[in-house]
This record gives sequence, structure tokens and C-alpha cells, in this order.
Amino acid sequence: MFASDLSIFAAQFNVSVEDAYVLPAVFERSAQSVGLPPRALVAEATYRNRALGEYLADVARKVAAQDR
Repeated sequence: MFASDLSIFAAQFNVSVEDAYVLPAVFERSAQSVGLPPRALVAEATYRNRALGEYLADVARKVAAQDR
């Protein structure tokens, strides 16, 4: 899996440990929607497209909050 990439993403976008558990699912589903491998989407969101990263971090926070 791409756990180390997700850790970097979480740290960069201030996704708490309590919310970070949903990141694999968020990235896998989002990657399917746009036709990219999940690892490529993580790289895009982490290093190249700040707005995308902020959006996906917000999605992760909302999904985690709804799961509680």
C-alpha cells in the first residue's frame, strides 16, 4: 500500500490521526473516479495541486466525522 505517502499527505494537510484512517478509502475511491492509480493521486494532491490536497483532506475529515 502507500501508507508512507498517506502519512506525508496527512502531515502536510493537518489531517489528524483520528481522521487519517479514512485516507486510503478516500484516495482509492477518488482515484477510481478520475481514472488514476491511487498512488498517483496522492502524489498529485501532496506535491503538485494544493487545492486538490485541501479538498481531499476536507473530504477525509468529513467522512471520519460521519463515521463516528
